[in-house]
This record gives sequence, structure tokens and C-alpha cells, in this order.
Amino acid sequence: MQKNPSFRLLALSAALAAAAAVAIPAQAAGLPAQVREVEGVHEYRLPNGLQVLLIPDESKPTVTVNVTYRVGSRMEGYGETGMAHLLEHLMFKSTRNIAQVSTELSKRGMNFNGSTTADRTNYFETFPSDPAQLSWALKTEAERMVHANVIRKDLDSEMTVVRNEMESGENNPFRILMEKTNAAAFQWHAYGKDTIGARSDVENVNIPHLQAFYRKYYQPDNATLIVAGKFDAARVLAEIAQDFSMIPKPARVIEPTYTIEPVQDGEREVTLRRVGSEKDLYVTYHTPSIASPDMPAFSVIANALGDTPNGRLHKRLVESGKATQAFAWPSRHTDPGTFDAGAVLKKDDDLDAAQKIFLDTIEGVKTEPITAEELKRAQLQIDKGFDQLLASPQDLCVTLSEYIAGGDWRLLFLQRDRVDALTVEQVNKVADEWLKASNRTLGRFIPTDAPDRAPFATRTDPEAQLKDFKPRAAVAAGEAFDSTPAGLDKRSQVFTLPNGMKLALLPKKSKGGTVEMRFDLHFGALDNLRGKRGAGEGTGIIIGTGTETKTRAQLADAFSALKTDWELNGNAAQGHASLKTRRETLIPALELLAEAMRKPSFSPDEYEQGKRQTVQGLEQQSDDPGAVAGLALARAQEHYAADDPRYTPTVAEAVAETEGTKLADTIAFYRAYWGADHADMAIVGDFDPVQVRAAVTRLFGDWKSSVPYARIESPVSDVVGQHLVSPLKDKANAMTVGALNLRLQDTDPDYPALTLAAHVLGGGEFGSRLNARIRQKDGYSYNVGAGIGASAFEPNGIIQFYAIYAPQNRANVQAGFDQELTRFVKNGITAAELAEAKQAILAERATTRTSDAAVAGGWAVKLDQGRTFAWSADQDAKLAALTVDQVNAAIRKWIDPSKVNWSAAGTFSDKK
Repeated sequence: MQKNPSFRLLALSAALAAAAAVAIPAQAAGLPAQVREVEGVHEYRLPNGLQVLLIPDESKPTVTVNVTYRVGSRMEGYGETGMAHLLEHLMFKSTRNIAQVSTELSKRGMNFNGSTTADRTNYFETFPSDPAQLSWALKTEAERMVHANVIRKDLDSEMTVVRNEMESGENNPFRILMEKTNAAAFQWHAYGKDTIGARSDVENVNIPHLQAFYRKYYQPDNATLIVAGKFDAARVLAEIAQDFSMIPKPARVIEPTYTIEPVQDGEREVTLRRVGSEKDLYVTYHTPSIASPDMPAFSVIANALGDTPNGRLHKRLVESGKATQAFAWPSRHTDPGTFDAGAVLKKDDDLDAAQKIFLDTIEGVKTEPITAEELKRAQLQIDKGFDQLLASPQDLCVTLSEYIAGGDWRLLFLQRDRVDALTVEQVNKVADEWLKASNRTLGRFIPTDAPDRAPFATRTDPEAQLKDFKPRAAVAAGEAFDSTPAGLDKRSQVFTLPNGMKLALLPKKSKGGTVEMRFDLHFGALDNLRGKRGAGEGTGIIIGTGTETKTRAQLADAFSALKTDWELNGNAAQGHASLKTRRETLIPALELLAEAMRKPSFSPDEYEQGKRQTVQGLEQQSDDPGAVAGLALARAQEHYAADDPRYTPTVAEAVAETEGTKLADTIAFYRAYWGADHADMAIVGDFDPVQVRAAVTRLFGDWKSSVPYARIESPVSDVVGQHLVSPLKDKANAMTVGALNLRLQDTDPDYPALTLAAHVLGGGEFGSRLNARIRQKDGYSYNVGAGIGASAFEPNGIIQFYAIYAPQNRANVQAGFDQELTRFVKNGITAAELAEAKQAILAERATTRTSDAAVAGGWAVKLDQGRTFAWSADQDAKLAALTVDQVNAAIRKWIDPSKVNWSAAGTFSDKK
């Protein structure tokens, strides 16, 4: 379950689009009355206090059910830190009527999770629209609202998993630096305590106290239920009334938290010393709460300081070579929170020099105010997020959860309007008041006769702020679309351009007129790519950093003006690009992308900056357990020469290759290899196919590579039975990965059976064999599982295994893998596992096909493979028809535990 919410402001989902057009009946007998409707969000209140938000959306056949409880680590008592987070884990265990909630969710193929912050806890499940599934989800949320067991047996089985989660976070130096700095920033308020809790509190938790915490906060009058997606609103409202009204309103009263952090009287500083491969800077300033009129200004300030490539920190630290990354963000909380900024440096960079530039830039807004151009750029980017984000009920529910915790879900809309209305004077007034040395946690205490103190921050009344708020009209709805394989093929048009490039167009009415584009370029051959890896990887560094007429910053601004998200990268054998835009800006965005791809600037400064970032990223991998274990396994399974494009270099080799490659070599590689004659493009969404086909032909139809292309063969590895161990220093978490190499192509008759077998073994989340054994029974790993893949071009398949764990449990984790694999081959799967796996896999695939981005990516891959979605339908049919005997026969034929290659990395006391 996710515990670390994103730093960025979550944009409003386009799932609001159709809601205003869907009529929700007036109050009927026994049904709650509607409290209000804002831009397609309909609010109701049950007599027991439960707040209900219904957000109908006919455009995508999925539903998300989310419950947000107004309880987080802020409500925990002294000595009881981590309780909110522990409860989140236990809500996926047993209840009065459900033996294992996580298993039931998993076997239904639902995408589910939970997250805990300082101010709230939420749980959601997303699944294909189905009244029966929706009814089950509502009943399950009502069940665990007041009937979770919260017992010692469940806690004991989960305790090692929680410890493992703690330890996994210990491997990230920047995360720990944030934790230590926040603890220094807050003298009294609970925001200074990490949500996961103190290890001693978690390990010694008092069960009766935890049960009392659950009974106090997990109640209808402290919760908001959200249903978003495609559903019958009247029926759902009736079911909610039936399932949740039977829960009585509790007699207890939740007392408010009273602590308000006092004004900080001077600089504070924290130094963290640990083994690592980077240097980091992090600074935090106290700010008002989420409902404050000042908060929107911090979004603009964060953009002006932390944006890449236009932000001041990027220009002064990254472009000058003082750091490899720089960023800033506001942390929004119910009570007064923080404004944060950070920078990542290579381990040999000058930290003191970077720190001076870092702090001078942030606090220098007083003498170098935010400009009108910076304000406009930030407003465009924030507005783009609201306008453009694809319909995503799941994202919408998580977004609303933050504002529900802040006092009122309508604050999301209010803060959007406040960003739109900001003036430069307002932004700079906020920066002047709050971004000052005496309000900073990074520094030292320095006595002074005339302290320059920040304003005293207290809670802001959401109702008072909302009194003049006027909601906008909801975004126009999209069409009800058939996302089955047959429906995708029927609507799609496939073309071959004059240069050989393949193009798939799938026009459809999408909410907000959104469009997704995926573009994959293939170039080179085995012989002509030998010795070219450094130059080829260099194109990924330089491409997209400017054009012949635009700097990197100007290019980014041009895409922002089109409200378009874009990506562009490449390596020694491929190039990739994507766009997320709207109907009216698709062709201008394609033209801008063509300029970026076909007329790069090859700026020496940008190239050197990119090389530094690449080296820093490589060095960061050198002591990451997962990266080290995976690299060791990859290298052990291959037999290629160092100049072969399939060769996997060590970190040191990759660093030397990056640092030694000159810009001239990269330019020469680009001019010889980059072209679209063996490329695949797919566009899905709201557009005119005739106009778009003509534009794509004009922009890319004559672009050819000057060197021959031939797909590079990738034969299956013949290495078996390896056990590799990579020792690392001072890592609280370890990683084991495994690979069973199979001479298997995805056209093999056994592939559907092995796909289902891998799901039962390790791909079914909480319902899988490996998870049930190593996580739930043994409690050794927070994340364990397995997955399968196979080439469409040659017999090269693989079943992969993974687990994270505390280093001292390596032998036990390996024993769990070995024993479960042996038992799996000997006994096979059961009829119940077969049925549950079929339902889960087919539901997951159906959900994926509702995403325009996923369909665009799927079409690009299928164009390269010479397939359509009919192939997917055939695979689904074959999987649905499988019998237990067929799956077990495939398991016995293909899976040999003695042939798995294993690789472990971590701080181990033994070296076996």
C-alpha cells in the first residue's frame, strides 16, 4: 500500500466531465437528499453522518469506490505513533465476515490500494463497470468500516512486513533527510513525525489501544464515500443507503487537535551522515494551511523555483553544473504546513557552494521578485493539469481525499480559481512574508536584536473561504466507447506512410477532447551498431533539449502553451516519443514534436548537463539493492562482447562510456541512424483522422535513416542454476531477483497456460502463492511476487521473481521461494485458483483497454509485431478455455526450480 503521497499538486481528473450531464434522481423514499452539486460532483449525507460523493462518468467502463477517513498520524498520541498506518495494513486482513480482504479484492481482478498521510487514510478499488462487483465493493467497505477484527494474530503476521517497509525507506537518503529535517522544523506539531511511526511504538503497539483508535475514527460520521465512474446513480445511492445506514452514528465526540506550531525564531540545520552515492540539499519553510488564500501562491513560487528547465534553481544549479537535479513543492496540510525545495548533487560536487546558491535563490525572491512571465507559465501548467488529465476516477478520488482532510472537498475547485486570479503582487507578498532565513530549517541559531519573524499561522475556516465561491460548468462528456479488442479494431484505421512508417488512428469522443499519441522508432542492425552504444545513448541525453530555433526552456514553454504533456528520449537502437494533448492542439503539438525530433539544437551546454545527470543516476544505482541484484543477474546470463549492442555494461563501464562520449560522436550517430522508416505511431482520442493522417505524413513521411535496419535477435540464455550474492554497505533493506529462462515464444500453445500459472504463483498480489507464504504467513517481505514475459519474434521467454526483505532474512526468503516452487510443480493449481486467476487476469486486461494511453501504447507495439487487437482477443479466449489439467501439464513441462538463476544484494553478515 502506498504511504508517500506525491509532492506535486494532483490535477483535477476529467472524470468530472460527464457527471453534470447525468441526472441523479431527487430524494426518493428512504434515500438521502442531495446536499449540493459542484461541477458534476453530487454530495449526499446519510443520517449517521456519512458523507457521500457520486461522480457518474459514462465515457469509460470502470468504477472506483473510495473511502476517506479523516484520520492520519496527526491524531496519534504520544508513544502510539504509526497507529493510523498499522490500521491501514490491518484493513486488508480479516473482518467479521471476510477471512482475508486483500485476497478477495485480488481474486476479483480489482486494482486496489490504501494510503496514509498525516491528515487522512483512504482505501480504493477500481474495476470494470459491473453492478455485482460494485455491490460487493460497497458491502466490503461497509464491512471493514466497523467490523475489522484488529487482532493480535493479524498484526503479528503483518509486523515483519511493516518493518520491511520501514527498512526499504531507509535505503533512500533523500527521504531520510526529509524525515530528519521535518522533525527539526516542527517543535510540537505531529507533522514532524513520519507517518510510518517510530519503530519502538509500532513494535510494541498496545492492541486494546489500537482497537480503541479504530473504533473512534473508523465511523460513518468521520468518513467520505466516493463512487466515481460508470454506474447507475439511483441504484448505487439506494445500495449505499441500505449498506451504510445500518451503521449507527456513534455517541463519541472526536475532539479537534489543538496544537499549532509556534513561529520559528531562527535558522535550524540538520546533517545526516550515511553511506551513499550522492549529496542532497533539502529546505523547508513553515506555511499556512491548505484552505488559506495564500496557498495558491506557493504553487506558483514552486514552479518558478523548481521547474525543469525554466526554474531558477535548475538554471543556477543544474545548468551551471553545481547539481544534477533541483525541485520545489508546497506540502498541503489541514493545519499550517510547509514549502519545500531540494537539490541532488554528485558525490564529488561542492555541497557548500551549491547550498549558498540554493538558499540565495529561494530567499532571493525578496530582491528578485517573481515575474509576470513566471506567473503565467505556472498558471498555464496548473491549468493544463486540470484541463488535460484523462478521465481517471481513481486519481480523482485520491485528489479529493486531500481536500476532504483539509476541511471541504470543494477547496480543490476554489484553489484552482485562486490560482487563475493570482497577481504578481500577491505572489511576491506571500514569498516575502514566508521565504526568509528565520523561517527556514536547514540552518543554525543566530541571535539577533531585531528578529525578522514570519506571520503567525493558524487554521483557516473553509466555510468562510467558500462563501463567495461559484463553481464552473462541468467539462463536456465523451462517448460511451466499446473498449473490447473487437471494438478497438473496428474503430481503428491502419496506414503505411511513403517511407514505410506505420500509423494507427483510433478517433473517438473523449472527455475534454483529449488525445494520446505514442511514437516508437527502430533503427540500426547488429553489425552497424557494434561499438556505438555510447554515441547512441548520447542521443537520449541531447534529444528534446532544444531545436535549431528554440532553447530548451523555449521548447518547454511552447508545449505548455499548447497544454501538452510530452516525452522524447532514445538509446542505441530505438527512439520514443509521446504526447498527451487535446483535439485543437494535436496538430500544432505534432509539428512542435517534429521540430524537436528532426531539428535538434545539439547544445554543448545541454549535453554536458545531461551527461552529469546520467552519471549521477548511474552512480545512484551502484548501491541500490534492486539495481545491483538485477545488474548482476543480467550480466551472468549473457555471453556478449563489450562492443555488442546487447552487452550489459557495469556501472563503472557505463559511467566511463557516458563521460568519454563526445558530442560530435552523438551528432554523427543521430544523423546516420535516426529516421522514421521503421517506426510505429498510434494516436487515440478526439481528432479528425483525415487531417491528422495528412499532418503525420507531412511531418514524418519522408524521414529515413541512412543505415540499414534489421531486428537484433535475442536468443534465450542457456545459463541456469546460478546463485549470486552482491554485498553492499549500510543498507537496511535487501533484494532478491530470480529468472527462469524459457525457450518460449508468445505464440506457443502453452503461453496462455503459463501466464495463468505465473499469476497464481506470484502475479495475483495478495492472492498469489508466494505472497501468501513469504509475506502473509512468514512476514518476511513487503513486496514479493513473480511475472512472465515472452518475445513475439523468437523463442525467448522468462518467469521473473522478486522480493524485498531485511538482510538477516535472506536465507528464509530463499527457502520460501524454493519450497513454494517445488510444491507448485508437484501439486499444481486448484480449480478455485484457476477460476479466480481467469477472472482477475481478464478483468485487469479489460481495465487496461479503457485507458487511451494504454491503447496507444498497445497499438504501437502491435504495429511492430504485425498484429491487431484480434490477437489479444484470441489470447483472452484461449486463457478463458483453459482447464486445470492443461495448466498443470504446462507447469510440469516448463517450470524446473533447479534451473532458476537467483541474485541477491544487500548488507549480509554471511557471503554464501
